[in-house]
Amino acid sequence: MALPEHLKRYAIEKILKLTCKIPSQYHLPVPVLRQSMALASKSFPVRPEIDITAVKLGNCNAEQHVLYTNGLSKKVVLHIHGGVFFLGGLDTHRALASQIAAQTGATVYVLDYPLSPEHIYPTAVNAIKDAYMALIQAGHDAKDIIISGDSCGGNLALATVIALREAKIILPSAMILMSPFLDLTLSGESMQLNKKLDAMLNRELLAQGSQYYVGDYPLDHPLVSPLFADLSGLPPTLVQVGSKEILLDDANRFKALADAAGNDIELNIYPGMWHVFQMFSPWVSMAEQSIIELRDFMQRHA
Repeated sequence: MALPEHLKRYAIEKILKLTCKIPSQYHLPVPVLRQSMALASKSFPVRPEIDITAVKLGNCNAEQHVLYTNGLSKKVVLHIHGGVFFLGGLDTHRALASQIAAQTGATVYVLDYPLSPEHIYPTAVNAIKDAYMALIQAGHDAKDIIISGDSCGGNLALATVIALREAKIILPSAMILMSPFLDLTLSGESMQLNKKLDAMLNRELLAQGSQYYVGDYPLDHPLVSPLFADLSGLPPTLVQVGSKEILLDDANRFKALADAAGNDIELNIYPGMWHVFQMFSPWVSMAEQSIIELRDFMQRHA
């Protein structure tokens, strides 16, 4: 007999606190945290109807996710994985990418961008920019490309779009930010208010990853913390965040500032959800709904 929804959520939050939140408070060595995240990701199922192919985008390895009944779609999602700038990769986000590809029918690329502390800002942003240009040079129209990112991947996606705008390069048709980490100064009120509620993420891990990433740049540099950037001229953007997240105020403040700059921003706050809850769509109905919302947004804007 299937567990009721509320018991599934309760169990997931307990597991996340024990396996992710509590251990990551202690500034553990980078290899330990990377291995832990890679092992945890094995519990997320990859959709069987998705064909996954290793490819190169620019100078980065990537994986191409294609719904085999569709074949290659002209609609493309370039997804930037999360992991506080120093964790994560193709293996940790394979399942999420397959969920997006299965639900939307788009061709989804997950980029294995350079991680810190081995590579500091702006290496990752430049690599993502080059990957986007590789898609354009391969014949994809910008109007068919959506850039998305979860957690710090949302930061990198937004920073890349701003860098493209500043370089006067045609922008992707839309942007999707899942639980974005946009303020490396950690100044949002939810950082304190939700510290006991967010089952996955804590301030200590965010601070650790931020210091690895920034090098000699200040934490409030506008392309390090794109919440503080000039937000004018962005493509239509969907932001998804859970009400329990310590990053809730990053999403709220981005919505307010981007609206004031004249952009088309949709913000959806999912009640009772934790950081990057979208990854749990195989088990949690609200997470599944977030992927459906993502599909509907794409249909309107790409």
